[in-house]
Amino acid sequence: MYYTLTILACGRYYVAMKQPQKKAIVIGSGIGGLCTAARLLAAGYQVTVYEKEDQVGGRANRLVKQGYTFDMGPTLLMMIDVLEQTFADCGKDFYDYIELLQLEPNYRVSYADGSSLTVSSNIARFGRELSKISPEAPEQFYKFFAITARIYRLARARFIDRNFDRVTDFISPSAGYKLLRDGGLMKLYNFVSKYFSDERLRMLFSFQSMYLGVSPYAAPAVYSVVSYMESGLGIWYPKGGMYQLSIALRKLVEDLGGVVHCNAPVGRILVEGKQVRGIELADGTRVEADIVVSNADLAYTYQKLLQRHERPKFSDRRLNGLKQASSALLFYWGVKDPLDDLLHHNVVFSRDFKQNLDQIFYQGKLPTDPAFYLYIPTKTDPDLAPKGRNVCYVLVPVPNLQAKIDWEKGVEKIREKVLKGIKQRYGLDLRDSIEVESVFTPKDFETKYNLDDGSAFGLSHYFFQSGYFRPHNVVRGIKGVYLVGASTYPGSGVPMVTLGAKLVVERIMADAQTS
Repeated sequence: MYYTLTILACGRYYVAMKQPQKKAIVIGSGIGGLCTAARLLAAGYQVTVYEKEDQVGGRANRLVKQGYTFDMGPTLLMMIDVLEQTFADCGKDFYDYIELLQLEPNYRVSYADGSSLTVSSNIARFGRELSKISPEAPEQFYKFFAITARIYRLARARFIDRNFDRVTDFISPSAGYKLLRDGGLMKLYNFVSKYFSDERLRMLFSFQSMYLGVSPYAAPAVYSVVSYMESGLGIWYPKGGMYQLSIALRKLVEDLGGVVHCNAPVGRILVEGKQVRGIELADGTRVEADIVVSNADLAYTYQKLLQRHERPKFSDRRLNGLKQASSALLFYWGVKDPLDDLLHHNVVFSRDFKQNLDQIFYQGKLPTDPAFYLYIPTKTDPDLAPKGRNVCYVLVPVPNLQAKIDWEKGVEKIREKVLKGIKQRYGLDLRDSIEVESVFTPKDFETKYNLDDGSAFGLSHYFFQSGYFRPHNVVRGIKGVYLVGASTYPGSGVPMVTLGAKLVVERIMADAQTS
């Protein structure tokens, strides 16, 4: 809409024409897409979000079945400052939209030898817990905690919370020296082993990279910051489940004047003469826009939403060289069992840590002795299940679809091994207690979320797919097409895609100033 502004300057009136409000389209309503939409609205854009599913959230989704409410994807919330800042930058208070509870303790880990550890954000309490492993373990942890805190501050400022145009933006001599000095360029498992002598603690402080889709034997040590964030920044839970975050972000977008369309799959991005023109929906409807931000998976965006002749010449070659992360097998169980001795978050380690990793990441096999994660939000939030029942979400790291696995048989094998593991570790036989069950496989990640190779975490996070070397948040060669989500920098996980939204909007605004 055009309209005039009357300005008084130097005693005279001037009539100026305000530019029409620019239109932006966001494809996909994952956390990154919704945060991007909100930030664009705050920057003055007219924004419409198109989502192919019947509800927002992307992988941060929800399943409701027979009175049980399951979070389908992310279950850990850390670095909440990035969400607070997103709402603040949009002129809103995060806590008007959501109720957060800090979990204390964070989670419990169970080892094959029968021992266990409870991880806490209360550092003194955690130190006492570590002393059960060995007398020297607390001191080892304090040294590790101090160095990872320093790496976190450096990584956040230099490698995570910024856009990159040149490799020198990523590693300057001073930042590179500091990271090298602190061991941040080592392999994660080797880095952790410098500080901890007990194998159980080496596992405890390195396994987190599995949930970035990369083995701790291959991940850069800079990802030790995930362990630091757990104990140093805390783990949080939104009352009502993690899906409340998706609901809060949709409400933020709509409160700012944005429009969200569900059941509206996008067929392609419209490009004319290397300039974006808008999108075409799957039903053939065309919608014009000045910019388009794709929150769809990066590979899907390039290969399905852009026509071959429109894609940058390097893109196919580049995409073929990218390594997708591993995947996950998810069981959603509604159980009539009190699940005694289990916390909100629980991790079960396999007997042979390295063999389990090798089978997932290098051999393309289902693990013979799977490690797995148990999320039981009803320990904190009993309203998510019928009275006296519990929600039990089980995540088993597995290879992605590049591995030739018979998933129909594989699901049943893994299910039996998980049930056996729960019985061995906790003395719970859940076979007759499961009232409701749904299963989500790597094939479902591919079909429901359009994720290449059914990867649950987007691109892998080894060094040459991190920071500057990760695909950038703009499609070079096509003006007005941008990317946000797990496969662009800074990476996967709720905090990272939230920061990714901030970075892509900063790039959009910078490009607008130079065009």
